[in-house]
Amino acid sequence: MSGMKFRKTCSVCNTTFFSPDRRALYCLKCVKKRVVKHVPRPPAPVRASSPAPRSAAPAGRPAAAPRKKRIARAPKVDALTSEIRERIIKVYEEEFEEQETLLRDVHAQIANKLWVKRQLVADVLREFHQAQIVITEEQKARAIEMYQRFVESGHRPEGGRRRAISVTLNVPYKQVMKAIREWSVGEYQKSPTPNPSRQQLFEIEKLYWQEIEKQRYRLTELPAKIAEQLEYVTRWQVLRWLDVLHDDERTFANVPDPLPEIQQQILDAYKEYLASPAPPEHGLHYSIAGRIEKVTPRQVHKVLQNHRHQTRATYPMI
Repeated sequence: MSGMKFRKTCSVCNTTFFSPDRRALYCLKCVKKRVVKHVPRPPAPVRASSPAPRSAAPAGRPAAAPRKKRIARAPKVDALTSEIRERIIKVYEEEFEEQETLLRDVHAQIANKLWVKRQLVADVLREFHQAQIVITEEQKARAIEMYQRFVESGHRPEGGRRRAISVTLNVPYKQVMKAIREWSVGEYQKSPTPNPSRQQLFEIEKLYWQEIEKQRYRLTELPAKIAEQLEYVTRWQVLRWLDVLHDDERTFANVPDPLPEIQQQILDAYKEYLASPAPPEHGLHYSIAGRIEKVTPRQVHKVLQNHRHQTRATYPMI
């Protein structure tokens, strides 16, 4: 019975054909032309023995060496320590200081050698090079003079005052900061009260607005006049505190303006603040915001800044 075939008629082309499958519907020609997409196939015979593993080498050929597992390397160090700083500087001085190599290539090579982030190398070498530039006494005096003029005029260049001085004098930014800080600390030490209290700063602010209303002095004379009346602070201390009160208006660009009626409530609350004997316990902006609905301390700060800058800009005795 194993060689028996059945006479069948193709369901596609009506051709008579013989097939060992009694249920066959399509002739071999139609199957080859893929007229029929799905033709049942007999199950594959079961092999007597399993094939040899793939790792086995053909006869006469040596077996391949097993692959070594790749060990993942630890990520590059991104935290700067004193030890890493010393190692970066040491490698730079020994291998790269005398070479004419692009700085970015130096950063990359040192970073790969020490297995640290390239930004760490860049930061350390930038500070290293800046420390080698010595600021002269003449440049210090010039930097302090420029800073004083900025504070007295209330001018705030784009990027900050110290940054503008650094670019103008071609002196490292950190050295400009250091020179101005040392001079300013020295000026505060000359005062009878090197560190004014919150109450004393509040009295400076009150006296400032009193003189603004009286209009007895020029705007540039007010710091010295206020210092003379209070006696416990210097002109520079008064000038610096007034500079803080007249902050950079650009920092409030993203703060939404309150409604006009709320702005008026803020200004009325500020007048009450100036008439009080002492500052509020929790800070001016938070205190006013707590009294007025639908306003944030940041919005209060913006309204007061606009008021202070507008008052100074329209003061008749500049």
